[in-house]
Amino acid sequence: MLKSADFKPFYATGLYEPSDFFIEGLINSQQFDLGLGYFRSTGFKSLAIGFSSFIQNGGKMRFIINDSLTEKDKAAIITGENSETDKDYEQQLINDIKLLTKTLTKRDEHFFNCLSWLIASDRLQIIAVKPAKNKVGIVHHKFGIFTDNTSGEKNQAVFNGSVNFSQYALEKNVETIWCEYSWEAQGLSKQRISEVVKLFEDTWTGKSEAVRIIPIEEVKEMITNKFPKKKWKELVEDECEIAEQLIKEYEKLGSDPKKIKEALEALKKNSGKIDVQFTPKSTKKWKHQDDAINKFLEKERGVLNMATGTGKTRTALRICFHLINSKEIDSIIIACDGTDLLNQWYKEVLELIVSKDLGWSILRQYDIYRENQRFKNNCNQKILLTSRLQLHSVMQNIEEKEANRMLLIHDEVHKLGSIGNQEKLEGLSNHIRFRLGLSATPDREFDDEGTQFIKDHLGEVIFEFGLDKAIQKGILSPFNYYPVQYELTQEDRDRVKQVFKRRSASEQAGTPMTEEEFRNAIANVYKTAEGKIPAFRNFIAQHTELLDKCVVFVETKAYGEEILNIIHQYRTDFHSYFSGDDSNVLSRFSRGEIDCLLTCHRISEGIDIPSLNNVILISSARKRIETIQRIGRCIRLDPQNANKIANVVDFIRVNEKENSDLNSDQEREIFLQELASIKPEK
Repeated sequence: MLKSADFKPFYATGLYEPSDFFIEGLINSQQFDLGLGYFRSTGFKSLAIGFSSFIQNGGKMRFIINDSLTEKDKAAIITGENSETDKDYEQQLINDIKLLTKTLTKRDEHFFNCLSWLIASDRLQIIAVKPAKNKVGIVHHKFGIFTDNTSGEKNQAVFNGSVNFSQYALEKNVETIWCEYSWEAQGLSKQRISEVVKLFEDTWTGKSEAVRIIPIEEVKEMITNKFPKKKWKELVEDECEIAEQLIKEYEKLGSDPKKIKEALEALKKNSGKIDVQFTPKSTKKWKHQDDAINKFLEKERGVLNMATGTGKTRTALRICFHLINSKEIDSIIIACDGTDLLNQWYKEVLELIVSKDLGWSILRQYDIYRENQRFKNNCNQKILLTSRLQLHSVMQNIEEKEANRMLLIHDEVHKLGSIGNQEKLEGLSNHIRFRLGLSATPDREFDDEGTQFIKDHLGEVIFEFGLDKAIQKGILSPFNYYPVQYELTQEDRDRVKQVFKRRSASEQAGTPMTEEEFRNAIANVYKTAEGKIPAFRNFIAQHTELLDKCVVFVETKAYGEEILNIIHQYRTDFHSYFSGDDSNVLSRFSRGEIDCLLTCHRISEGIDIPSLNNVILISSARKRIETIQRIGRCIRLDPQNANKIANVVDFIRVNEKENSDLNSDQEREIFLQELASIKPEK
């Protein structure tokens, strides 16, 4: 019974854990109504003990969620909506609480069957909602009600706070919730309970003016509409859920070229005429790709220094096809950092395999994929995509005979030179015949040792095609440059002084800061300078149009919140994208559902969003590599906007009067002004 449970008025990570409140509420109630932002079924795993008791006690749930579901969760929900409850399965789970708890805990086929059963049996009802008035944006509720009727009176425990329904939020985040309890509520407390209950019921029944309920038919369409009338190439490159489903179809087929060809023919039949043109025509505009390919085939190893947007990935895949077609290799390893970039590589490699009818398999060793051992058992006619973090385990014990017929590709190769990679990968590529590095910025600034390791591991830079040439050739868009000056506040100056004091104290203690540590500490003050905030506020008030199709780069999530408050005055269709956030946010941004994105580092490199038009550099590093990567996001050509001219907004620190040397911001300003002056050749 709720009334006898040991509840607290307030829960905060490290004090009273929010998950304790949820488990206590589930064990002692029969109705759980939840309004939330992001729904991830992993939340059942974190609260499995509570949910198993709740379900055994005949509990019913109603969840209001936004539309950012994972594919597996969507599929389970649709299956449940379309199915009748399985009585035998139901009794099996209800009669065995250990089995039920285990099923809710383990993320496998049994878990998703259980999720479908919860919906089919009406134990769990879900509706998805969107903002009613805005074209984009999300519903971001985080509140709920536990209800208990066992004592003959209706007792309710109501909560509101920061917690999302996911394993990550419940176990990793620092979260807070406040709670109200009907059996002890009076005055404002009683009113708050009433308002929360009314909010849920109005939303659930469609009476809320703030949101609209998404019909189940729309959710089904997201799953089943696999083959719209789009070209194959466009379909595979698209970051939308349709492309994800197509990839799943491929995975079911394995590497059987006959089945793949049949699937492609079926796709052509459904989609009309499909022009599969993997290898670009050798026009003057793209001749640099041919030159890069010829140079690598001549050298057999080396780094292609090609500006972002000039076709590094496509060039690498053309090399793959040439070596496969000429029967010079039996296997390929592609390594890079970040799930988003690896997923994009997967789609590109898939296009190569299917469009050229190659009988090769694609394996993955990153994120949830664990296919390293399959590759090591038999790497013949296989392409392995792996995170650089796990590359050493992939490359250990590769036989010299296999290595001599292998192609190793490192994307964003500058990251290869880190100390960790040097320690793990030293000597492992020595016998690999073909070694290819890709980057717009292959050298590691201020790290000669790391740069030398890249050269030892892959070879020298054998081809260069920079931003200036790419803009001249019309391969990248020209751009306007807006340098916005700002001054340090007194608080900023005090923070700089504190860094000097820490360095002095560490020297006296016999543990001096390294020069890199000192530079990073000072740079962090400048990157998060309070003086930038009023400068941004004043600039954007005069240039609100630059928030359209825009990425704003900040240094930290906390600093980003202050910037979001300013953006919110002019737009509602914005979203943040930080470490740990759902990658679906990036997909929605690339599809135009979100027009303004605020982030730290996660899309600085590798991700292709041609419609992006504006970049605002509130945070910039001294190293030129990061600047090149970040402006590279917005100067890619847009097929839907032939006359695209991008915009780059930068923040330049005004020097103190006594200092006449150029600071790092001013050096970057000169570099970007020179690039902005370049115009495409007619």
